[in-house]
Amino acid sequence: MLFALSSALVLVAAVVVYRVRFHPLRAIPGPWYAAASPLFLWTICYLGIEGRVMRRLHEKHATAVLRVGPNSVSVSDSSAMHEIYVAGGGFLKDDRYRNFNLGPVETIFSTLDGAYRDRRAKAVAPLFSPAQIRAESSPRGSVGRHVDSFVAQLAELRRARVRTDLLDLCAKLSIDVVSDYLLGLPYGGLTEHAHLSLPDRQTREGKLSANEFVHAIVGFARFSLLPNSLFKLTYAVSQRLSHSVKVDESLARIGSFINSVMARVTADAGIDKKNTDNNNNNNKTAGSRTHLYPDRLLAVGVSLPETAAQSKAILFAGADSTAVALATTLFHLARNTSARTRLLHEIRAATAAGGCNKQPDPVFLRACVKEGLRLCMANPVRLTRVVPRAADLHVDGLRIPPGTTVGCAAYVMHHDPDVFPHPFAFKPERWLDDGSSAGLRRPAMEKSLMPFGHGLRACLGKNLAMHQLHQAVAAVIDAEILDGARTVQDEIEVVEWFNGDIKGHSVDIEW
Repeated sequence: MLFALSSALVLVAAVVVYRVRFHPLRAIPGPWYAAASPLFLWTICYLGIEGRVMRRLHEKHATAVLRVGPNSVSVSDSSAMHEIYVAGGGFLKDDRYRNFNLGPVETIFSTLDGAYRDRRAKAVAPLFSPAQIRAESSPRGSVGRHVDSFVAQLAELRRARVRTDLLDLCAKLSIDVVSDYLLGLPYGGLTEHAHLSLPDRQTREGKLSANEFVHAIVGFARFSLLPNSLFKLTYAVSQRLSHSVKVDESLARIGSFINSVMARVTADAGIDKKNTDNNNNNNKTAGSRTHLYPDRLLAVGVSLPETAAQSKAILFAGADSTAVALATTLFHLARNTSARTRLLHEIRAATAAGGCNKQPDPVFLRACVKEGLRLCMANPVRLTRVVPRAADLHVDGLRIPPGTTVGCAAYVMHHDPDVFPHPFAFKPERWLDDGSSAGLRRPAMEKSLMPFGHGLRACLGKNLAMHQLHQAVAAVIDAEILDGARTVQDEIEVVEWFNGDIKGHSVDIEW
């Protein structure tokens, strides 16, 4: 027994010594304990502090290339992002993304297979063209009418002086926009609690019914750095220990909604669900309704069960991050009277010039949205990739060998004081290039901003999200709803899992 224990200790010590002193990454700066074991990285991921710890360590070691695990590196040099994420399609995703599969289904986001992803992404890509999205921005469109309803509800809450959770209302808007525009059926976030009084809509019972589903999806990412087999075991145990009826009800509501979407799709396409082989990819839509997300997937032979899962995935991916970004932007505008006033003047000028051939460019609106995206960090941690066998990666004079897991983190990139002076402050003027940036503009800002990822694997719904953000922010400011508003908290605290999770799941304002 003593011999076995001694042998095990010697073996562990040998592994640690190899990783710290002889591993190909030994020349990369970083704490020795991170090089010795993945436990450090797993722990800060679980605690939701990965982003801030990475930033502190980059500063402490004065390096743009930081070793954060036995075979894992964090990069904070924006000049490396092109090679990692863009050039030649970018480096491949690492095995971590298998933990984001929806059960047996690899989603467009989680798959490691480029051909699998390209077939599906190319099928739905036309939905995200700016022209098609703009066409749905009128008061009767699948974007415009929900923005109008959102603004009307926010104005009603202001008139009644009801303390309001901006995050929840933004989540209701985002899920309705994504579901209506992409799936052809609004989820009903803005209407499902219309029978409740205004104060009651701000209670737990009045919150978006999909919230518990979203929080559960975001929360499981605390385990996402674990090897897939260990992840499955840990997640299963966690689910048993923290089982919630509310989550079950939310999942059932989402499932029922997706079933309604698929029932409409299959009816319009003339597909007999009973005769569909779940394991083949030979389903074809027989009807002419091929313009929506599930229709386009079915049209390229994706099975019905997978199409339903992909639709559920896009519902989460499209709604959660946009809601966080919108709530963050409105939160900061509520606290910044001068920015709000300047933005209102710009919006009114554009409205007054509506009949002119050349309307004013809404540069400050874009600046406010960019600054909100910089601070909200929908994905605050590293978007990890694997250095390919064919070539080394050289960053800041250091060689990162093939097979290394490498990535840039929005928390680190967006809070670099050399690129973003006063990095934790909301200063939209930094994005202006007309001489009114108050000395805050820096050359590397655009390259360092990564709210939707980079390259071919960047967020598919970027254009839809940006359009919703611009339209909603402009509408709220034009209605002067934030005038007289006071934020209940002084700052928004983010739990730094793969998807940023706002602590307390609320962003409250009152008038």
